[in-house]
This record gives sequence, C-alpha cells and structure tokens, in this order.
Amino acid sequence: MPGSRSPQRFSSAMSMLEFAALVLAAIGPLLVLAKLLHIPTPLLLFAAGIAAALSPGMPNTRVDPQFLMALFLPPIIYAAALRVSIHLFRFTIGAGVVIGLALTGATIPVVAIAARWLLPGLDWAPALLLGVVGALVDTRLFHEAEGRPRVPRAIADALKVREIVARVVSLGVLAVLVEAVATEAPTPPAAAGAFAWALAAGAAVGWIMGGATRRLRAYAKPAPVEIAVSLALPYLCALLAQAISLSLSATIIAAALAMSSGEVDRRTGTTQSSSEARISDTTFWEEVSLLLSAALFLLAGRALPEALGALEDWPIWRTAGTAAALVMLTITLQFAFSYLAACLPAPARALQDREEEAGQKVTRLTAAGVMAWACTPSIIGIIVALSAPPGMEDRGLALIVAAFLILGAVLVQGLTLPAAVRAASLGDEAEEKHEQDIAGQVASRAAEGKVDVQGGHDAVRRALLQLREDNHIGDETLQKMMRETDLSARAAEGPAAAMPGAGPPNP
Repeated sequence: MPGSRSPQRFSSAMSMLEFAALVLAAIGPLLVLAKLLHIPTPLLLFAAGIAAALSPGMPNTRVDPQFLMALFLPPIIYAAALRVSIHLFRFTIGAGVVIGLALTGATIPVVAIAARWLLPGLDWAPALLLGVVGALVDTRLFHEAEGRPRVPRAIADALKVREIVARVVSLGVLAVLVEAVATEAPTPPAAAGAFAWALAAGAAVGWIMGGATRRLRAYAKPAPVEIAVSLALPYLCALLAQAISLSLSATIIAAALAMSSGEVDRRTGTTQSSSEARISDTTFWEEVSLLLSAALFLLAGRALPEALGALEDWPIWRTAGTAAALVMLTITLQFAFSYLAACLPAPARALQDREEEAGQKVTRLTAAGVMAWACTPSIIGIIVALSAPPGMEDRGLALIVAAFLILGAVLVQGLTLPAAVRAASLGDEAEEKHEQDIAGQVASRAAEGKVDVQGGHDAVRRALLQLREDNHIGDETLQKMMRETDLSARAAEGPAAAMPGAGPPNP
C-alpha cells in the first residue's frame, strides 16, 4: 500500500537532509577551531570528514560525484574569476599566460608518466587524471594566510593568472579524458581540434552570457534579487557548456570577466547595479567560495576510508609515498617555470626595484622558489578525482593518491609559506602602500571635481579605472577603493536607501 512505503521514503530523505545539515553546521565551528589551533584549515576539515565516516551512528549516505561537479564546481570557478579584471591578463601575458600554458601542458604528461612508473600497472586514464590534479594549482593559501606574505605585485599577478590558466587547460583535458573513457579515444589531431574549439567557443559564449546577465541586473531590484541573478550565471554557463560540448571553465571564467569588467562604464563611471548590490555581491561570493571549498574537504575526508578499502593490492605506504613524490615533482616543475617567469621584463624589473629599496640582492632563484612554494594543489582536484568515471580502472587508487597529494602539499606549504617569503626578503608592503596613496589622492581630487568637472562618485570610479588601465594600481587596490566608493555612495543615498535588502512582504 502507498501508506506503508511512505515512512521508508521519509526516513531515506531525512538521512540525506541530516547529512547535508551536518556538513553545513560543522563548517563554521571547524574554521574557528583551525584558527585557534593554528593549523591549516583544509587539514582539519579533511580529518573531520574521516572522523565522520568512521563514527558509528552517522548516516550512511554516499554523495554522487557528478552532483558535486554540477553543484560545487561552477560557483567555485566563478567566484575566483570574479575577483580579477581583464587588465590582469594584459600585463601578465608572458609571466602569467604563456608560462601558465607551458607549465600546465608540461605538468599533466610528466606527472602521468611518473605515476605510471611509481605505480606499475597503473592505466593511462587514472595516470592522466593524476596529471590533471597535479596541474590544478591554487594561490588561496598565499593570499589568505594569516600574517599574509607580501611579494611584488608583478609576481602576485603572474601567480593569479597562472592559477586561472591552469584551471582552463586542466579541466579541458579532463573533459577529453572522460570522453575517451566513455567512448572510443579520439586521435591526437581530433582531440586537439575539439579542445581548441571548446576553449574558443566557450570563451565567446561565456562573454556574451556575462554581458547579457550584467544588463539584466540593471532591471533587478532590490539587491537580493540582483545577487540571485548573478548566482544563476555560473550554473547557466555550466549547463550550456555541457549541452553543446564547450569548455566549462573557459565559459564560466569569461562570463565572470564580462561581469566584472563591464560593471562600471569606463567612460562615464556609472554602474549598472546599485551600490548596495555591489557591496553585498562581493561578500556573497567570498562566502560561497569559503563554504563550498570547506565542504569539499569534508566530503573528500569522508570518501577516503571507503576508497582505502577498495585498494586491495596497493599498500597505504605505497600510495602515500607516490603522492609525496608527485608533490616534489610538481614543485620542481613549478620552480623551473617560475625561474623562466622571473627572467621576463615585468618580474625582473620588480625584483630590481625591490633590491634598490631593500639594499640587498634578491636573486631570480629566490623569487622562483617563492613562486613555486606559493602554488598549492587546488581543492578542485578533489572534485576531479571524485568525478572520475565509474568505468575507469584504478579509480579508487587515483582518488587516494590525489587526496594525499593535495593534503600533503597544503600541510607542508601552508605551514611554511609565510616564513619562506620572509626569509627570501621579498616582502613589499611599500608598493601596496604607494598604490593606495596614489589611488586615494586621485579619488579625492576626482570627488572634488579637480579631475573631472562633474566630480562625485562616478568621477572617482572613472579615475580609479584609468589608474588600473595604466597599471599604476593592481586589482586588489582597485577593489578596495571601489568598495570604499560604493560604501560612500550608499551612505549618501540616505538612511532609507541604505537599508539592506527589501522590506518585509505585505500580509
């Protein structure tokens, strides 16, 4: 009878809901605990996931990896790209874009070959999967570390662009790999052509969708509705990219760049969304990125015991040793290409300026070491490993090695990065202060009408954008000053207009 089956359905649904609620409820306290204990947050989250999997009485709920790909990956990629401007790529063509392409293109096959040598009998598909995991880098620990390490902006910008390029190329290779596992492997020319088309078409489609969404936000009021419109964008990009075989990462990143670059009219300084929405939007996406990344580490830890049980003939010491060797290999590759980047004009000039300021020599080898140590394997690698096709041989082995690789690198590099930067004498707080002083002076003059006859907040935004276009300030300083301008504009609108969100609904 229908009534006799409803309690079973209700119990199953409650198990999934309880599991989701448990993950969300645990993130905040664990983040605080990691800060109090002064240990890397990913490590504590991963350990909590393992503890949840081994604890009796916990819901025996398995999360579909494709669910993680569809729900978590689009907003994580979008949130990271939303914090940069198109000018970042203009000024880092060599040290960021070209070096990033070369590094990613070298890391994937080199790590795959090393994995097959270290794990005899490993198939090419899981080996290439580990190559993708090794090529995906993240600079989050570098930018968000307590007592944040300072380096010249030319180096920090190159690292950020390298991170974005690695995501575009690596996830594109992943798509080709998944298709090869599911169907017949394409020939190299066909795979290269499909890959290039997916990137180019994805970037074009993403730019169009980002521009259309930006215009749609101009008609969406109040601020929560504007943010809801922006939340839809990465998911729409992902759905469209999957439907017509485009690069998911290229589509989402292009959409984010279109949103950020066109939000303020560079000729007039006017914005297409309200000041309140712009302020809230920044905070919202930072929170989304934090929560989803933390949830991924928890879920990865929870999946580890099950994956370990499926290893059979592969001892734990062998997998952990392989992961350690792959970490050293990826750092070595990062160092080699970082040295090439340090020889290019912009980083070399920044190092020379640092030498003149500090009165001591800063070698390119030192700069390359810091750049390599600042790039840790990305949490997106966990999604990549979890989403491996069920038909892939040694899938569990690839997941274990990938988890050890990411956690080992985060643990070692995360704990030593600030000290390494300080020891290298690359700290450059004076550069950031100089940029903020320039931006503050130009903003004050623009507000008073000394730069533009009209003056006001629009003139300030236009002046700040001009400073960024001329590379006098970086993206970080631009964002800080734009936020201060938005806060000032919101306060000038009066108490009623400055109230967050919409009013309560009428009964």
